[in-house]
Formats: sequence, structure tokens, C-alpha cells
Amino acid sequence: MTIETFLIMIMLIGGIYMVSDKIKQIMKMKKVTSVQLAQHLGMLPQSLANKFSRGSISADELIQILDFLECQLIIEPKPDVSIKLTTDDLKREP
Repeated sequence: MTIETFLIMIMLIGGIYMVSDKIKQIMKMKKVTSVQLAQHLGMLPQSLANKFSRGSISADELIQILDFLECQLIIEPKPDVSIKLTTDDLKREP
């Protein structure tokens, strides 16, 4: 799997990882700094660090982060069923 196709996976049954931990892993792989990501989100690096430590990333922020990191979000409710949501699916209608 290449970095460009790296997916954030959230397992709802077993093997749960905090989303912020997965984001940090991808940032490291893509050599993206917290400063760069914070600037993209329009916030201070300390604010981003606080959100990561509290696990309080909003859905809108997650969409922006995924867009910036060129990633997708896959939610797997069961090992044999996969639901794929793209960032377009998650965006609010105007």
C-alpha cells in the first residue's frame, strides 16, 4: 500500500485506535508537520495539539485533515462488511 492510498481505518469491533493517533502516523509517513496541518486548518499548532490529546477533532476538521493528507476514511462495523465513505460523502450540503 502506498502512502497515497493509505487509509485511516476505524474498527468499531475490536482493535480501536484513536483517530488522532492514526492521523499522526500518516503525518509522519508523509513528512507533514503539526505546524503545516494547523496552518491548513486555520488554527495555532498548540490548539491542534490540544485537540489531538483530547480526541476532540470535529467531523468538519477530520474532513479537512483527510483532504490535506490525501486520505480516505473507511469505517468497518464488522470484519466481513466494509462501508466506504469519501470526504465528498461527509461534506455538508450548502
